[in-house]
Amino acid sequence: MTLYCIRSFDKAVDATSFCCGQPLLDEYIRRYASQDVRRNVARVFMATPEGDSRYLAGFFTLSAGSVGCSELPESLAKKLPRYPVPVALIGRLAVDAEFQGKGLGSILLADACQKVANASTMLAVAGIVVDAKDAASASFYQHFGFMPLPGQPARLLLPATAFCA
Repeated sequence: MTLYCIRSFDKAVDATSFCCGQPLLDEYIRRYASQDVRRNVARVFMATPEGDSRYLAGFFTLSAGSVGCSELPESLAKKLPRYPVPVALIGRLAVDAEFQGKGLGSILLADACQKVANASTMLAVAGIVVDAKDAASASFYQHFGFMPLPGQPARLLLPATAFCA
Protein backbone atom coordinates (compact mmCIF):
# COMPACT_ATOMS: atom_id res chain seq x y z
CA MET A 1 0.00 0.00 0.00
CA THR A 2 1.37 3.38 -1.02
CA LEU A 3 1.46 6.14 1.59
CA TYR A 4 1.11 9.75 0.52
CA CYS A 5 2.15 13.15 1.73
CA ILE A 6 -0.49 15.81 1.07
CA ARG A 7 0.77 19.38 1.20
CA SER A 8 0.17 22.82 -0.22
CA PHE A 9 1.19 23.50 -3.79
CA ASP A 10 4.85 24.07 -4.40
CA LYS A 11 6.90 24.23 -7.57
CA ALA A 12 9.33 21.54 -6.36
CA VAL A 13 6.85 18.91 -7.56
CA ASP A 14 7.13 17.95 -11.23
CA ALA A 15 3.68 18.33 -12.76
CA THR A 16 4.84 18.12 -16.38
CA SER A 17 4.15 14.40 -16.68
CA PHE A 18 0.86 14.46 -14.73
CA CYS A 19 -1.84 12.69 -16.75
CA CYS A 20 -5.22 11.85 -15.25
CA GLY A 21 -7.21 11.24 -18.43
CA GLN A 22 -8.88 14.68 -18.33
CA PRO A 23 -6.80 17.08 -20.46
CA LEU A 24 -8.29 20.18 -18.80
CA LEU A 25 -7.21 18.96 -15.36
CA ASP A 26 -3.74 18.06 -16.64
CA GLU A 27 -3.37 21.52 -18.16
CA TYR A 28 -4.65 23.19 -15.00
CA ILE A 29 -2.01 21.69 -12.72
CA ARG A 30 0.76 22.32 -15.24
CA ARG A 31 -0.12 25.89 -16.26
CA TYR A 32 -2.66 27.56 -13.99
CA ALA A 33 -2.41 26.21 -10.45
CA SER A 34 0.48 28.46 -9.45
CA GLN A 35 -1.38 31.49 -10.84
CA ASP A 36 -4.51 30.66 -8.83
CA VAL A 37 -2.44 30.31 -5.66
CA ARG A 38 -0.56 33.56 -6.33
CA ARG A 39 -3.82 35.42 -7.10
CA ASN A 40 -5.39 34.02 -3.93
CA VAL A 41 -8.38 32.51 -5.76
CA ALA A 42 -7.71 28.86 -4.87
CA ARG A 43 -5.63 26.74 -2.57
CA VAL A 44 -4.02 23.79 -4.32
CA PHE A 45 -3.03 20.67 -2.40
CA MET A 46 -0.78 18.03 -3.89
CA ALA A 47 -0.31 14.35 -3.05
CA THR A 48 3.11 12.83 -3.53
CA PRO A 49 4.12 9.25 -2.77
CA GLU A 50 5.97 9.01 0.52
CA GLY A 51 9.66 8.82 -0.33
CA ASP A 52 9.35 10.69 -3.66
CA SER A 53 8.20 14.22 -2.92
CA ARG A 54 8.84 15.39 -6.48
CA TYR A 55 6.33 13.07 -8.21
CA LEU A 56 2.75 14.35 -8.43
CA ALA A 57 0.26 11.55 -7.75
CA GLY A 58 -2.83 13.72 -7.37
CA PHE A 59 -4.19 17.10 -6.36
CA PHE A 60 -7.28 19.04 -5.37
CA THR A 61 -8.26 22.68 -5.09
CA LEU A 62 -10.31 24.50 -2.48
CA SER A 63 -11.89 27.92 -2.66
CA ALA A 64 -14.81 29.83 -1.22
CA GLY A 65 -18.12 30.21 -2.96
CA SER A 66 -21.82 30.65 -2.40
CA VAL A 67 -24.99 28.93 -3.51
CA GLY A 68 -28.42 30.47 -3.76
CA CYS A 69 -30.88 29.00 -1.33
CA SER A 70 -33.22 28.22 -4.23
CA GLU A 71 -30.51 25.98 -5.75
CA LEU A 72 -30.33 23.72 -2.69
CA PRO A 73 -32.29 20.54 -2.02
CA GLU A 74 -35.53 21.45 -0.26
CA SER A 75 -34.60 19.46 2.85
CA LEU A 76 -31.57 21.71 3.36
CA ALA A 77 -33.00 24.97 2.00
CA LYS A 78 -35.87 25.04 4.50
CA LYS A 79 -33.31 25.27 7.33
CA LEU A 80 -31.33 28.15 5.79
CA PRO A 81 -31.89 31.85 5.11
CA ARG A 82 -33.33 32.90 1.76
CA TYR A 83 -30.14 34.48 0.46
CA PRO A 84 -26.93 32.92 -0.92
CA VAL A 85 -25.19 30.75 1.65
CA PRO A 86 -21.42 30.24 1.91
CA VAL A 87 -19.90 26.99 0.71
CA ALA A 88 -16.46 25.56 0.14
CA LEU A 89 -15.76 24.57 -3.43
CA ILE A 90 -13.64 21.63 -4.51
CA GLY A 91 -12.89 23.09 -7.91
CA ARG A 92 -10.72 20.24 -9.13
CA LEU A 93 -9.68 16.81 -7.90
CA ALA A 94 -7.52 14.55 -10.03
CA VAL A 95 -5.35 11.45 -9.70
CA ASP A 96 -2.52 10.57 -12.07
CA ALA A 97 -3.31 7.48 -14.17
CA GLU A 98 -0.52 5.51 -12.48
CA PHE A 99 -2.28 5.91 -9.11
CA GLN A 100 -5.91 5.51 -10.20
CA GLY A 101 -7.86 2.63 -8.67
CA LYS A 102 -5.69 2.59 -5.55
CA GLY A 103 -7.83 4.76 -3.26
CA LEU A 104 -5.97 8.04 -3.70
CA GLY A 105 -9.09 9.87 -4.91
CA SER A 106 -10.86 8.87 -1.69
CA ILE A 107 -7.85 9.99 0.35
CA LEU A 108 -7.78 13.36 -1.40
CA LEU A 109 -11.53 13.86 -0.92
CA ALA A 110 -11.28 12.95 2.77
CA ASP A 111 -8.39 15.37 3.20
CA ALA A 112 -10.33 18.15 1.47
CA CYS A 113 -13.34 17.54 3.72
CA GLN A 114 -11.10 17.56 6.80
CA LYS A 115 -9.52 20.85 5.75
CA VAL A 116 -12.97 22.41 5.26
CA ALA A 117 -14.15 21.01 8.61
CA ASN A 118 -11.11 22.54 10.32
CA ALA A 119 -11.69 25.89 8.59
CA SER A 120 -15.38 25.82 9.50
CA THR A 121 -14.51 26.47 13.14
CA MET A 122 -13.47 29.97 11.99
CA LEU A 123 -15.44 30.44 8.77
CA ALA A 124 -19.03 29.31 8.32
CA VAL A 125 -19.95 27.04 5.40
CA ALA A 126 -23.22 25.30 4.64
CA GLY A 127 -21.44 22.53 2.78
CA ILE A 128 -18.96 21.54 0.11
CA VAL A 129 -19.84 21.89 -3.58
CA VAL A 130 -18.22 20.06 -6.48
CA ASP A 131 -18.85 20.26 -10.21
CA ALA A 132 -18.46 16.73 -11.54
CA LYS A 133 -16.74 16.54 -14.93
CA ASP A 134 -18.68 13.44 -16.04
CA ALA A 135 -21.03 10.70 -14.84
CA ALA A 136 -18.20 8.63 -13.33
CA SER A 137 -17.04 11.63 -11.29
CA ALA A 138 -20.60 12.33 -10.14
CA SER A 139 -20.93 8.70 -9.06
CA PHE A 140 -17.66 8.94 -7.13
CA TYR A 141 -18.89 11.95 -5.15
CA GLN A 142 -22.36 10.46 -4.59
CA HIS A 143 -20.70 7.39 -3.09
CA PHE A 144 -19.40 9.70 -0.35
CA GLY A 145 -22.75 11.37 0.35
CA PHE A 146 -22.73 14.29 -2.08
CA MET A 147 -26.19 14.99 -3.49
CA PRO A 148 -27.01 16.59 -6.84
CA LEU A 149 -28.43 20.08 -6.66
CA PRO A 150 -31.96 20.29 -8.09
CA GLY A 151 -31.85 20.74 -11.86
CA GLN A 152 -28.03 20.56 -11.87
CA PRO A 153 -27.03 16.86 -11.90
CA ALA A 154 -23.32 17.65 -12.33
CA ARG A 155 -23.24 20.08 -9.36
CA LEU A 156 -23.21 18.21 -6.08
CA LEU A 157 -23.29 19.24 -2.43
CA LEU A 158 -22.14 17.60 0.77
CA PRO A 159 -23.97 19.34 3.64
CA ALA A 160 -21.80 20.57 6.50
CA THR A 161 -23.62 18.22 8.86
CA ALA A 162 -21.93 15.33 7.02
CA PHE A 163 -18.36 16.45 7.74
CA CYS A 164 -18.53 18.88 10.69
CA ALA A 165 -18.99 17.67 14.23
